[in-house]
Amino acid sequence: MIVRQSTYCREQMKEDLMKVFREVCSSYECRNNREAWRQVVTHEAPRFYIDSRRAHLYISPMLRGDTSKIDKLSPLKREMYQELFKTVMRIWQEDKYYGKSLNYVLQYAILEPAPRFYIDTKRMEQIWKEKRRIKRHD
Repeated sequence: MIVRQSTYCREQMKEDLMKVFREVCSSYECRNNREAWRQVVTHEAPRFYIDSRRAHLYISPMLRGDTSKIDKLSPLKREMYQELFKTVMRIWQEDKYYGKSLNYVLQYAILEPAPRFYIDTKRMEQIWKEKRRIKRHD
């Protein structure tokens, strides 16, 4: 189940990245693709692209003040979990989530808009090339 869910998240992220890429290219003046990729990855994302079970592994210790797990992550992943933690804390204050378990709240928190796509420009370039290659073979 986790493998299927994380694969789904990755594929959904790729589709959303390409949608934002098209928006960025039509809305902004980009001198080249590299500039467009940079704008895409820093653009607000429709959601956090992680499954709730994996998120629980990092967010649960953070609720107890333990950041040792996220401290070992790359800066972008660490930033993603910090932002997701803020989102969890914010929505936990809403009446409909008050008193609910972390597992329950995370199912909704990961679907909230994220401040950015938590990948780097190089990964965006790889995804863009992959999508172009697939499109050419259709």
